[in-house]
Amino acid sequence: MSKIIWRSIAVLAMLGLGSAAMADHYVEVFTCTLEDDKTTDDVQAANSVWLAYVHENISEDITSSVVTSVVGDLTSFRFVDTFPDLDTWARAKTRLDSDEADELEDLFEGIFECSENSLNKVTPTK
Repeated sequence: MSKIIWRSIAVLAMLGLGSAAMADHYVEVFTCTLEDDKTTDDVQAANSVWLAYVHENISEDITSSVVTSVVGDLTSFRFVDTFPDLDTWARAKTRLDSDEADELEDLFEGIFECSENSLNKVTPTK
């Protein structure tokens, strides 16, 4: 997978918005489609390895979720990765684009393709 697609896969997440006192955070969302004969279990297994790497090498404050449809197109899903601040997101992107993290790219090969992503600032309503 190319670095651009990895960027589209690698960093997505959702952090609970339970506290109105929570500071702003950043959410990267990737929209992806499963490859033939692959399941969200395959996605979850690969994402678990990715998240363990991120926690060990970047920050324990990064979360990642796989969002699937209950009704509708069951072959598409979203990654939602949450970062506590823009600096952590930037450090994650830099680290994940390094040669050291190339093996992570192979984890997702043949499981899915992502067609779009966005980085969003989340500001809780007070």
